[in-house]
Amino acid sequence: MEREEDRLVDAFLQHLAATRSASPYTIRNYGHALRKFRQWFAAERGTEPDWTKLEPDDFRAHLRALGRDNLGRAAIALRFSALRAFYRFLAREGHVQVSPVRKLSLPKAPRRLPQFLTPEQMESLLQAPLKELEQLQKADGKKTSPLPFLRDAALLEVMYSCGLRISEVCGLTAGDIDWQEQVVRVRGKGRKERLAPIGRPALQALASYWEALGATPLPSQPVFVARPKSRRPLS
Repeated sequence: MEREEDRLVDAFLQHLAATRSASPYTIRNYGHALRKFRQWFAAERGTEPDWTKLEPDDFRAHLRALGRDNLGRAAIALRFSALRAFYRFLAREGHVQVSPVRKLSLPKAPRRLPQFLTPEQMESLLQAPLKELEQLQKADGKKTSPLPFLRDAALLEVMYSCGLRISEVCGLTAGDIDWQEQVVRVRGKGRKERLAPIGRPALQALASYWEALGATPLPSQPVFVARPKSRRPLS
């Protein structure tokens, strides 16, 4: 029989997917963070955690343990972001009255200036999949399938042209692309939609990928697929 504590975690992750439109990466990372806390608690206290009865001191002890394990500040922040979101959900659902992690102070991550690729580095990145395909086909007499390389080339071109996150580009459907107007409808965080321009090189890369795929996707089908036969979206 599934434990009540496991059901609470499952309900939270389902809530993220259904009502918050969280990306698969967020759901995966939050689930991982909750499992890691559960494993730590069981090893430290000799029993499974009852999420509805934990105290702030339990999470302070967990924070100290993560510090002793030399986990980076960003990784610690992600772990506790998951815990805070989980307890906000539990509070809304009436399982707890107050979140035990609400007022917990975390070590601040140092601010770093963003690093950018030079135009030459960006051009090299965009060309990398097709260059690798060319090298492999020279070595094996063109036996290597071009499909995954054309897909990756198109994916990079679309991300670069439209300024998309990986979760946004993986969530595109064929109907989101207006080839005539050269714009793409993008669904961002919190289900917010925006229109992004898409350049001719990206459209040409997409056309080459779909030609190798053997069929133009239907409007409701994903632009990028993990496996051609399944038509499952890339994730």
